[in-house]
Amino acid sequence: MKNIDYSEKIINSNFMALFGAIFFLFFALDYYIPILPFYVLDVGGSEASVGMLMGLFTFCSVVLRPFQGRNINHRGRKRLLVTGISLYAAAGMGLLFLPSLPLLFVFRAVQGFGWGAFLLAFNTLTLDLAPPGRRGEVVGLMGIAPPFSLATAPILGEYLRMTTAENYQVLFLGAAIAALIALFLGALVREPIRDRDADGQSALFSRKVLFPSLIIFCMTFTLGAILTFLPLLGEVRNIQAVGYFFTVFALTTVFSRPAAGRLSDHFGRHKIFLPALVIAAVALIMIATAVTERQLILSAFVLGIGFGSAHSSVMAMAADRLPVMERGIGMATFTSAFDLGIVTGSVTLGILLIWFDFTALFILCALIMLIPLLGNLIKEKMKAAA
Repeated sequence: MKNIDYSEKIINSNFMALFGAIFFLFFALDYYIPILPFYVLDVGGSEASVGMLMGLFTFCSVVLRPFQGRNINHRGRKRLLVTGISLYAAAGMGLLFLPSLPLLFVFRAVQGFGWGAFLLAFNTLTLDLAPPGRRGEVVGLMGIAPPFSLATAPILGEYLRMTTAENYQVLFLGAAIAALIALFLGALVREPIRDRDADGQSALFSRKVLFPSLIIFCMTFTLGAILTFLPLLGEVRNIQAVGYFFTVFALTTVFSRPAAGRLSDHFGRHKIFLPALVIAAVALIMIATAVTERQLILSAFVLGIGFGSAHSSVMAMAADRLPVMERGIGMATFTSAFDLGIVTGSVTLGILLIWFDFTALFILCALIMLIPLLGNLIKEKMKAAA
């Protein structure tokens, strides 16, 4: 157990400005969940168009991130943060006056580029704001913002869609306002003073975070399956609690992330994320076998504990391996693995559904969640043999 100095105040005006920017831009993203698919269909698109729109957004989010990570030391974290939010907000304003489906793809592509820059910048800034011995705690506290958004924004979006008779100009205005608030708060963030690398870095990815990136890839591979196929599982099994599943999952991670982050500072990252992955795997088996609303809600609670705890400790572990000047490249690698896991999980498991049912699908997800445990075991045996 480590002796940690808690005299330094970590929750201050700078922390809250970044936290607010994260919450409101995630809100602008999650708010679209119950709105964009219906809009695509209403303007003449198909279900395939909805999937293509999601894929385009993720592709644009990831494709430039290695280059952004390479240059972030020279250009600055705050500059990238504000640029990313500005792109997302400007494209969101364009959606207010959107006349056609092709322009929807253009605006979502622009939002994807902005989103990728924003993700890299806020994750790197979070590490910059954290005292060395309290990275897990700071990562966990900052990690409250995204699930809190997921627990609130889709519900508001769905309610407004129903009460405004699908007046999309009014609906898109809500997301645009949230993005503009995020931009205002992002402009208030003060980037910590540090030496800047005028020449940038030559590498496009970091070998130092390959193991944490593998872990997060396996975690979000299963998360992609949940986001994509859980509504279909609910329909097949006549379970009407899918919406509540995401709310319970999000709220549980709000509490598990900061607690697990602080515990990982004290006891070590492995002692937190390894049991957390087992808990998440148990939750996936619970989803695979759920046939009632109560069983599904309970699985959401267990998954929130496991996923939230693992995420905080794994990201802190990645930060532990990165010198300050390599954080941009390291976080580009780590966050790209996060996004690629979601996309790969959705596509791969969608293909497997042709031959297998939902029970087999989510049991497979549980096994994939445990792959990092096998990797850690092999790694420890290699160390012992050396």
